[in-house]
Amino acid sequence: MKAAVRKTKLLSMVPLSEYAIDKLEKAGDFPKRFPLTSRVVAWDQEEVEAWLDARKQNPELIERDPSLSAKNARNPNHLKAQRRAEAHAGM
Repeated sequence: MKAAVRKTKLLSMVPLSEYAIDKLEKAGDFPKRFPLTSRVVAWDQEEVEAWLDARKQNPELIERDPSLSAKNARNPNHLKAQRRAEAHAGM
């Protein structure tokens, strides 16, 4: 192990929210934390960097949330942007 990183350092390395990281970790899709003391946890820096490299190398393996397309279909801002893009493409 190269280094152990605490949550503040982890959040600066991985541009995701704490919620997203926790959700990925619970699903087994992110490196697991380990305890340093009874009140402090950390992540293995090498594992986190390997996870980031894997995401960069294989973006097609990232699962998309299927509910997002349904949300976007109802979002008025998304609909406006889609109409503008279609109008621009038709020029």
